[in-house]
Amino acid sequence: MKQDLFIKLLEQGQSVSLYSFQFVGEQYSEFEKFLLAYKDREEFADDLGVILARLNVIKENGAQDRYLRYESTKNDRVFALPAYIDSSQLRVYCLRVSDGVLILGNGGEKTTRTYNEDEYLNGCVQTLRKIDIELKIRENKKLITISGTNIEGELSFYIKD
Repeated sequence: MKQDLFIKLLEQGQSVSLYSFQFVGEQYSEFEKFLLAYKDREEFADDLGVILARLNVIKENGAQDRYLRYESTKNDRVFALPAYIDSSQLRVYCLRVSDGVLILGNGGEKTTRTYNEDEYLNGCVQTLRKIDIELKIRENKKLITISGTNIEGELSFYIKD
């Protein structure tokens, strides 16, 4: 099955722009869905605060990899927030396209040792990996350009489930 999606700007800054992706026909981006799922849950208030505080640091300083944690393989650009494993039970996954461009995805409560052991979290990471592959192809073909805090070009596409 193919899924139609597009990348949209959430917040533009001088050091970094935050993007997310949204599936066509859905009301919210994946990062917005993450926030909506956990914003009113008391048991995750501190964890969500850690993630949002880290995003504030990133907004000030750029999406340097020291503020994130490698989550998939070193061959892709999938990272997780927060950067420190033991600081939170919540994880949100993202693509660090450059120091100036961060694409936020979805995530959830980490109840297993690795994301691979949790079907939902694994799906979040795998979706970002597929988006990363498509973005790299489009970068190589010059269909999209990344300059500073901007990503421009054809940002709507299909990924296979």
